[in-house]
Formats: sequence, C-alpha cells, structure tokens
Amino acid sequence: MKAIVAYRGGDDTPEALELGATLRRTTGAELVVVAVLPAVSENPGADRVDLEYRQWLDSIADQARRDAIAALSPGTPESLEFRRVASTSVADGLVRVADESGVDLLVLGSARAATQGSLLVGSVSSRLLHSSPVPILLAPQGYGGDPAATFGALTCAYAGTDRSREALAAACELVKHYDGHLRVATFVPRASTMYPPEVGLDAEDMVAAQWAEQAIELHEDALAFCKNHGVTDVETAVARGRGWAGALNGIPWGPNDVLVLGSSRLGPLARVFLGSTATKILRHSPVPTLVVPSGTYTWSS
Repeated sequence: MKAIVAYRGGDDTPEALELGATLRRTTGAELVVVAVLPAVSENPGADRVDLEYRQWLDSIADQARRDAIAALSPGTPESLEFRRVASTSVADGLVRVADESGVDLLVLGSARAATQGSLLVGSVSSRLLHSSPVPILLAPQGYGGDPAATFGALTCAYAGTDRSREALAAACELVKHYDGHLRVATFVPRASTMYPPEVGLDAEDMVAAQWAEQAIELHEDALAFCKNHGVTDVETAVARGRGWAGALNGIPWGPNDVLVLGSSRLGPLARVFLGSTATKILRHSPVPTLVVPSGTYTWSS
C-alpha cells in the first residue's frame, strides 16, 4: 500500500501527518509527503519582490519537510520521501501526483476551522471529494498524540447500495492488511419533534423504524459478502439516534477506529463524489473517515 500525505505547513494542521503515521504503523504503508505550493517563473527577473516571494516559498517547503521528518522519520530523515509540487491549485497538484505515482489513497487533515474532534471539509478536501481518483482518508481536528497508536475497528456505513458494497469491499481489503476487526453499521437518524404525535410515531419516525428493520436483513447479505472477501470476524450494528449526530453516536467508538463511506461516480471516470447522506455522515463522524470512490476498492500488497 502506498499513500500520499498532503502537508505543506503554514495553514495546514498536523493531523494528516499523525494519521499517516498511524496508517504506516498499522499496515506498513509506504508514505509520500506532498507539499503543493504556487508555481513560480523558471526565469525570475531581478525584481526584489519576486526574489523574496521565491525565498518565502522555499522556507515554507523547508519547514514542511522538517515537520514531516519529525512526525514520520525522526531518526532516519533520508528514508522519508518528500515532494514539493508546483500548482495553482492544491487539489489539482495532489490529483496529478496521485495519477503519476500510482498511490492507493490520499491522507488529508480537516479544515483548520473545525472544532476539536470533528471533521470539517475545507476548500481543498471539498474539491478532492469531487476529483480524486483514489480513496481519501480524512483526519478529524486534534487527531493524534499517541506515538504507538494503530487502527482499531473499521466501521463501514452500509445501506445495501452499490456504493456501500464497494465501500464494504474496500473495508475488507484494508482490514486484512492488519488483521483488524470489521463492523458493518447502518445509521438510522430519527427526527427531533417539538410535540409528541397524537397517534404513535410520526411519518418520519415510521420511516426510520422501517429502515432499521430493513437493515437487519441487509446485514445478512453483508456478512455473506464479507465472507466471500475473506473476512469472517464481522460485527453488525444498527445505530439509532436523534439526527445524524445522534445516530453516529449510537455505537461505541475507539479513538483510532475508522469509518468507511462509499461514494457516487462523478462523470464517466471513477472519482469521489459524496451524496447527501454520506455528506451528513461525514460531517458528524467522530473518527478518521475513509471515503471510497466508485470503481476503486482494492489496494496493492
């Protein structure tokens, strides 16, 4: 497995580096830290402002490399692959490297404005969620701190759709890289009502109840699907709660568990694209989350 860790220092918080380190400890993945910075002219003039701008970009790249070494290879800096990429768009630069390098996934941090422990999709990750050719692993704000941490359980959000089956296939492949535990979960958000309905459940609650009942049947198919992919240690859960936040908290999470989501296909090529349900789940995820684009669910050894 080979992964790009997106980090350019400055405005980037260190969660992507921390999550990359956990990924490597867990799976032995090969990491490439990529800093995407603005392109500069190959033939700079004598203008002092131009020279100072180039020096400023060089200092950002140097600091990003030092941060990456400190987080990932403190004793062996020469073993870390660090690439500085010139592009007018961070997302475009990362996609280009992913296409050229044949990596298996991208590791990103949350937007800087995210609250502690939450995921917030920023401008770069938002664009990548519409253009990445490989799965994206997102770190919540504040992730990391334990230098010996490895992934815990993988929880795949499952609804019986083609997208969720591809996500489940990806989860099976990933969990086999570290002999981990897999959980198949269907999240059932229940609407908050201001007044109790006069007769039984209101319409939205009835839909949620039917969804939960259907999930039990879907999980039987999911278990068979996992067995066909060589994974038999599988737990199932129907997570209920008020709204998506309540549903996501309807199951216990370890600090290093990973949530796996499927995505739609954008256009004729396999690209990450989140539907409305996946977007809501991602917004309330309390743990690192892997978003799997349609058509890409296996990793190299």
